[in-house]
Amino acid sequence: MTRREKTAALVAAVLTIVVTLYSAWKLVGTGVLSWHAAQPDFYSMALETAAVWLILFLLFFCAQNSLTAWFWTAVLCAAFCWLHVIFLPVAFAGAYTVYLILAGRWFNRTVLRQNLGLCWDYLLGGALTITVFCLLSLAQLGSIHNLRIWVAASGLCLLVWAGVCLRDFRTGTAGVRLRDFRTAPAADHMRGWLSGAGAPQPSDSPICGRSHPGSSAMLAAILALLLLQAGRMNLAVDFDSIWYGVRSHVMLNSGNSIYENLGTLGVVYTYPKGWEVLGLPLAGLPSYSFSISMNLWMAALTLFAAYETARLCLKHRLALWLPFLMVSVPGIMNMADTAKPDMVTLFCQLLMIQGVLRFTEERRTGWLAAALAAGGVSLIMKPTAVIFSTAVAGISALWLLVRRKPSGRPGNPKEMRVWLILLPPAAALIGIWGRTMKLVGVPVTSVFYGLFQKLGFEIKYPFYAAGLSPAGKHMPQGERLFFLAKRLYRILLNPQGHDMAHVLIAWGAVLPVVFLVLRACLGGAGKTSRKPETAQPLPLSYLTWLLMAMSFINLVSLYSLSQVDGNYYMLYYVLILLTGLCWLDGKDSCCRKAALALLIPAWGYGALLCGLTNWAWTIGNGGLHQGSGTIWKILAANPSHRVIALGDLPGVLTFPCWVQSYVDVSGYWGNPQVVSSASAFLEYLQFADVDYIYMERGYVCAGVRIYDIIRTLIEKGHLYNVCEEGGNLIISVQKGDPQPEITAEHDLEIFDNLYIQHP
Repeated sequence: MTRREKTAALVAAVLTIVVTLYSAWKLVGTGVLSWHAAQPDFYSMALETAAVWLILFLLFFCAQNSLTAWFWTAVLCAAFCWLHVIFLPVAFAGAYTVYLILAGRWFNRTVLRQNLGLCWDYLLGGALTITVFCLLSLAQLGSIHNLRIWVAASGLCLLVWAGVCLRDFRTGTAGVRLRDFRTAPAADHMRGWLSGAGAPQPSDSPICGRSHPGSSAMLAAILALLLLQAGRMNLAVDFDSIWYGVRSHVMLNSGNSIYENLGTLGVVYTYPKGWEVLGLPLAGLPSYSFSISMNLWMAALTLFAAYETARLCLKHRLALWLPFLMVSVPGIMNMADTAKPDMVTLFCQLLMIQGVLRFTEERRTGWLAAALAAGGVSLIMKPTAVIFSTAVAGISALWLLVRRKPSGRPGNPKEMRVWLILLPPAAALIGIWGRTMKLVGVPVTSVFYGLFQKLGFEIKYPFYAAGLSPAGKHMPQGERLFFLAKRLYRILLNPQGHDMAHVLIAWGAVLPVVFLVLRACLGGAGKTSRKPETAQPLPLSYLTWLLMAMSFINLVSLYSLSQVDGNYYMLYYVLILLTGLCWLDGKDSCCRKAALALLIPAWGYGALLCGLTNWAWTIGNGGLHQGSGTIWKILAANPSHRVIALGDLPGVLTFPCWVQSYVDVSGYWGNPQVVSSASAFLEYLQFADVDYIYMERGYVCAGVRIYDIIRTLIEKGHLYNVCEEGGNLIISVQKGDPQPEITAEHDLEIFDNLYIQHP
């Protein structure tokens, strides 16, 4: 390196350390995480994670072949899950994940006659399974019991088919690949076996001997931080998971169909339910962890998809840096310990990008069909995918038009057959969006109500289209700029404040800022390491286009949203990391090694934040603790009981039956009009066929509108049989004519005398 380059590297090092230490001081030293960092449980977890990493590193580095290393790794992971009382949920979710992969592989091999790889197998298997579940629901055969029977029966058939296919491994090329797997080093053996792309090339790794120590350390870190998420899975359930993720057996499908109108009003119950429908066979089991464990496996697949995508742009060992960096980003990895569909949405978006990159490399138009299929699946998982996945598709199409023309082999029957890959995602999209259309009157809800109303759609009762008013709309011009600048500062360095509560637990940490620092300081340093004839500028150009588009969209969201969620930016975090690594890949060896070394402190800080935060804040949930044992038994007697619960969230949502909180009904996510008067509330109770009103002690008091409404309905005999326990009340809803006046007077006396009001 020249003197100028050394000076630039020194400046970059100083700025990187300053940025990391400043953020750590603001958050962990004196900020909201200082208390968490001082807890003994955190130190125990940190030591345990370090020990797991060391064992994994020794396994990968010292084992003479992949088979030995991965066998003992599986044993270690199983023992870890057993000790943390999460083994059965992870095992069940893992078996179901294998089922989805086999279903997709069957479709790939028999219908498409292609071998697209593990991630594409999972994508298509999931789309096929969702389609089948939707069809069973249309036939009124979609009970969870029937879905489990379908999975078990079709799973046995798929195992038989897989067994027949495995005979190919005994002879020919497959046998050579299997022998190579037994002898190749573990950590240098990341591609080929699961992707279907063949064994690593000689330039990627040696045929035998120990793995590269750096690769071993990174792979061990990836698995150790995955196990960190698994280890605390039974410690707490986050609010959003309880709200609409793990109660699918009562809030999504309580009978024979996902298309049944269950009377729910909260907008979250109208979101695209692809992920929840896919997880229905695991819903209603003895622990919520069965549903949440699906996301742990999804996180592993997402990291593998990221590696495969990076492998199209980068050298083998540099490609491993992408999943290595990703596991230290709380905004990505903390979504592995929740039932939210963010991880699977990111997985689909990565496959969209991978499909475009494979097209630019192989010039086969079938990969564009695969990218469209991945985008279609993402649209049934999360409403924000309508924005982000559509943006990826649009920018990809524009970039392809500008940079190169599609030139596949449309006359090739095998190439044409690949376009059949669009059938399962299209069918699943119709099934999931059709559910929302049937219940609400529009195919997608959330912030898209207004758009569809302008297109002529009508919102069905009792839903309410709340408009999206930009958070900075009513500020003067100067205040708007200050508002946006303050949000940028917070989301880049210090996510603290009333509007950052959902950013801190899903934050990108300082890696984006560090890459910005490296780009600014080392932009002109280091000659390109690529020869002109082997240069690959297309991936970097494509990723830069995507990054610029996402930057604009995210700036708009920062300005517009009153409550920012860090998980909105998962794809943006990955794009920053991948684009930065592609840029470093074009530098000479000295410059690249210096830059990668500077990423380690930021990685360590991110790993620390992953341990200090998660979506549930690791405070646990343990149900209700206000003396509601008898009330619990009443509601647990029948999962079909329908309850409107007035109480603190998420505790009141843990009753084992259909339950909506008062906030679901009356808040921003619901319809304030249904609680505007006693008659309006009664109309909704009758529409939703509600059985009980639950009132948590100390939640409301006289003079509060809902308190007065409930008192009026008791007085008129529409609510009756007021039962009290520990100051909490459960009140039955009269389904027919009102109760006699004498009964109403008795119930009103109990209500007035025994409910413990808010002080």
